[in-house]
Amino acid sequence: MTWLKSIFSFLTDPIADLTGGYRERKRIAAESTAAIATAEVNLKLAELNAKTRQLELKQAQDFDYDMQVLQNRRESSMDEIIIGVFLCLFLMHFVPALQPYMHKGWAAMGYDGAPWYFEFVIVGIAVSTLGLMRLFRAFWHQKQIKRGRLDGHSTTSDT
Repeated sequence: MTWLKSIFSFLTDPIADLTGGYRERKRIAAESTAAIATAEVNLKLAELNAKTRQLELKQAQDFDYDMQVLQNRRESSMDEIIIGVFLCLFLMHFVPALQPYMHKGWAAMGYDGAPWYFEFVIVGIAVSTLGLMRLFRAFWHQKQIKRGRLDGHSTTSDT
C-alpha cells in the first residue's frame, strides 16, 4: 500500500506544486495591486492635506500682514503723505480740466496712459489702508487670468 501511495505522490506532487505556485503568484499579484492602490490613495490624501496646510498658512500670513500694516500706520504719518499724493494723482485723472495734463505727464515718461504700476500702487494703498490682503490676492489672481498666465493651476508666485 505504501508503494502505491508513493507512486501516486510521485505523479500528483508536481501538479500540486504547479497549482500551488500559481495560486501563490495570484495572491502576491493581488496583494501588490492592493498595495499600489493604497499608496496612490495615500499620495492623493497627502497632496490634498499639503494644499490645505498651504492655504491655511497663506490666510494666517495675510492676516498677520494686515495687522502689521495697520500697526505700522499708527506709528507713522509718512503713510498718509504717500497715500495723499497718490490719491491726488488718481483723482486728477477724473477732473476734465486736468486730464490733458495727466495724459501729457504719462506720455512724457513714455506711457500711453497710466502705467501698470500706478494701478498696482492704488491697489496697494487700498490693501494697506483697509487691511485687505486677501482682496489683493484675488485682484492679482484675476489680473493673471486676464493676461493668460494661469492655466487653472496655482503657482507659488501668484498667491
